[in-house]
Parts: sequence; C-alpha cells; structure tokens
Amino acid sequence: MEFIEGKLNEEKVFEGLVFPKTLNPSICNGTTELLVKMIEEKREWLSEILKLHNAILFRGFNVSSPEEFRQVVEAFDWEEMPYMGPTNRVMVTNRIYNANEAPLHQFINFHHEMFLTKQYPSKILFLCTQPSPEGGETCILPSHIVVSKMEKEIPEFVSELEKKGFMFKIKTANVNSNAILGTTWKSYLNTEDEVEAKKRSMEKLGCNSVEFNEDGSAEFVYGPLNPIREFEGKRVWFIPIVRHSANKKDTRTSFGDGTPLPSKGLETYKNILDKVCVDIKWEKGDVMLLDNLSVQHGRRPAKPPRSVFVSLCK
Repeated sequence: MEFIEGKLNEEKVFEGLVFPKTLNPSICNGTTELLVKMIEEKREWLSEILKLHNAILFRGFNVSSPEEFRQVVEAFDWEEMPYMGPTNRVMVTNRIYNANEAPLHQFINFHHEMFLTKQYPSKILFLCTQPSPEGGETCILPSHIVVSKMEKEIPEFVSELEKKGFMFKIKTANVNSNAILGTTWKSYLNTEDEVEAKKRSMEKLGCNSVEFNEDGSAEFVYGPLNPIREFEGKRVWFIPIVRHSANKKDTRTSFGDGTPLPSKGLETYKNILDKVCVDIKWEKGDVMLLDNLSVQHGRRPAKPPRSVFVSLCK
C-alpha cells in the first residue's frame, strides 16, 4: 500500500518544497496497525522525504493513545533520546512523554528541542489525541529559511551576532510547577548538591556558570554562543534570541561583550518567525515528525481540553 500525498490549507512552500509534507492512507479509515506497517516498509523513503521537507504530517491513521503512538515511534527503528530540560514532563509509557504542559493560555515560543543541552534529539514526533476547541496549534518553521531571510533583511546584525556571539541566562523555578520553565535545578540535574550540580551543568548543558539564588532558584549562564549552527551543510538558526519563558525575568540576552541586542534586530527576527511559521491545526489521531536539527516548534495559546504527546529520537 502507498501513502497518498495530502494538502493542508496552512502549508507553505520554501525553495520549491512544501512544508510540512502531508501523507494520508489510500483507504478511508486508516489505522495505527496500517501506519506501523507502512513505516516499516518505507523507512528509507520516509527518511528521504524528511530530509527534503524537514516535517511530515501523518493524517488519517487514527492513532488514539500513547501506547499506539509508541508502536509508531518504534516502527522507525530510531534510538530513544531521554528528555532533559527545564520543563516538567512525565513519561506516560515507554518512550512517550506528555508535551509541555504549561498553562494553555500561554504561547510557547519557537525553539529546537533540548537546545540548552550538549546532546539533543535529531528527530521529534508528536501525537494529538485531543485537539483544542480553540487555538492550541503546534507552530513549526524551517530554521534555515530564518537564516537566509535574516541575512537578507538585516545582514549587519547577523554578522555582528556571529562575530561577538550572544549571552543568555535561564532562570529555573524554585518550586516544580507546570510553568514553561517550571523545573527546579535539583530536578533538572537530579541532585541536591550544588557542587555536583555545577559539575553536571558543565558536562550536560554546556553552560559557562551556574548561580544559585537564596530563593532556591538558579541561573544558568550561556555564551558567548553563535546561534547559527551547521548541520549537513545547512545553516540553521538553532538557538533562539528571544525569551523562551512567559516571564521576562526568567531569560535575559545580550551580545557576547555584554552590550544589548538592538531592538531592530530582535523585531526583525520576530517578524521573520511570524512570516515563515506554519500553524498546524491538529486533528485527532494526527502524528507529526520533525527534523529537530532543521525545524523549530512552539505552541499557540489554547482553550482546554488539549492532549498532545511527544517522543524524542537520537
């Protein structure tokens, strides 16, 4: 059986390639069993499609639970990547986590999964079992297009950013919560010892320093870093230069020499993200596969209920 190419109203075309690529079953009522079988039969072809389009949406296969989602993930035969990050996530079954459970009224900004760590997944898969009645789209964008547009629209800023690098601080929570950055440093690094926490943060996070605060929170200091990285010959905007948290005090950025990033550069960056992003309007049973080295993702504000699961692959 073959996949049938689908079409989304919200899809866009970059460099002659549709984003994302939508694949449907050739029968009316697809099943998880059918999707698993087709993935196993067409792994090599799907890998080529992912390399070209950077994002694939499987629609019409009616994947209905985390357990069925795990079967889909395992059909690709990719090694698991355990989650490590400043967001609280629960593993609901083997290889499957709940997605970021930050309050639904908040926008989760664009990012590459686990960009704060030295090791990050090359692929990320999502399953939607309950679309929000309003909003809640998972928004995605191709990071290499961000680079090309930034270099075209504001080349001086990009050049200065690459030359000086940029610094940023991430402040952890002092009590575990469902906030966007809702994990304490003790949970994040799996230790209550500050000395061991510093050691682990250097080994696993690649930050420059850790500052522990009296209120129980901590600040991880990164940089100077070049936000643009190259993967397989493709330059991508890998590290976001706008805040990741809903609280402005939780993230702070500057050039590597400590001077502030110009508002024109930041506004241009934000405007480009808005122009090139695609808001995926979930349907129940959708599975989406992203190349995490090429695609940023985020979440639009939503009304409950909304249920999305995620799996990470090396």
